[in-house]
Amino acid sequence: MIFFDVGANSGSDSINKTQAGYIVYAFEPNPNLVEQIKQKNIRHYHITQAAVSNFNGKAKFKVASKGGAGCSSLLEFSDKSKTEWSGRTDFEVTGEIEVEVIRLDSFIEQCNILTIDFLHVDTQGSDLKVLEGLGKYIRIVKEGVIEAANKPDILYKEQNTKEESILFLQENGFQITDVKFNAHHGNEVNIFFKK
Repeated sequence: MIFFDVGANSGSDSINKTQAGYIVYAFEPNPNLVEQIKQKNIRHYHITQAAVSNFNGKAKFKVASKGGAGCSSLLEFSDKSKTEWSGRTDFEVTGEIEVEVIRLDSFIEQCNILTIDFLHVDTQGSDLKVLEGLGKYIRIVKEGVIEAANKPDILYKEQNTKEESILFLQENGFQITDVKFNAHHGNEVNIFFKK
């Protein structure tokens, strides 16, 4: 069984999957987080230090290290991030690094991946671009979850919205199995989908 974790951060959503029998392919552009995962030396856990989007190349990655770097992104914070998220102090860029950016279709071909049993995407505003970067290999995904804005530009400029994400998934043959708020503000949702 193959589990893809795109935007792995510290591996909190995927490290335990190896104990459930999955082979994990994780992607994370932040070198500090990648090093933390590598030091754990987990069997059947493969980490690639790269951002994932709908192009291959390089890009500026905005590191937001307050609160654990979980809000770091290829995208810039929006103005709404300062007004619509009471109590949050981690929406601040503390540094910028140049990172490698890959498309998943290139990775799939290079590694000869035949199926993705579960695709977990949390790239802080670029989840739809990750799906687009699958190209024709979106057909090998069985099920998964992505994050989306419940309101336009609620955290990042030009982040994918719930409506456009659901439409893309449905147009590619997926059934939406659930949509859950992932913060008490109701600003973002997790969209669960299945073939």
